[in-house]
Amino acid sequence: MAPLDLLARLDFLEGLPEWALMRLAAASTEHSLGANTFVLHQHDKAESLYILLEGEVQILLRFEGIDDLLVGATHQHGAVLGWSVFRIPHRYTASVRCDGPVRVLEVPATVLTEVIEADPRVGLLLLRRLATAVASRLERTRDLLADRTEGSSRS
Repeated sequence: MAPLDLLARLDFLEGLPEWALMRLAAASTEHSLGANTFVLHQHDKAESLYILLEGEVQILLRFEGIDDLLVGATHQHGAVLGWSVFRIPHRYTASVRCDGPVRVLEVPATVLTEVIEADPRVGLLLLRRLATAVASRLERTRDLLADRTEGSSRS
């Protein structure tokens, strides 16, 4: 069980009704992970959403014939990892690896679904916040890849 006050302070969950925070807190677990540990793996079944509490993680994509490609990193407290719990086919679209010691909050997808079904307004709020976070991550990834392409064309 995660502390209720911790969940209430996270941007992604801020402003949720107390009953929803209590349900999420009761089902959530904090994990401390070491460097090079994977939080989640691309293509695995998305059974949990993770929220970064401390440390830095790398976002990796794997393509056939190519090893993991670093497409981003974040150390942003409250960053949402594993957003694929919200989209069919519920498979993670990237891998997330710890760059050093990391603390994450694991929220089971089943409990998120339960809360959203109990109050669709909660679902709307979470999906809006998720869309903002994913769009921001996509923009940073695009900029990172553009910089790499630019740098290699100058060589």
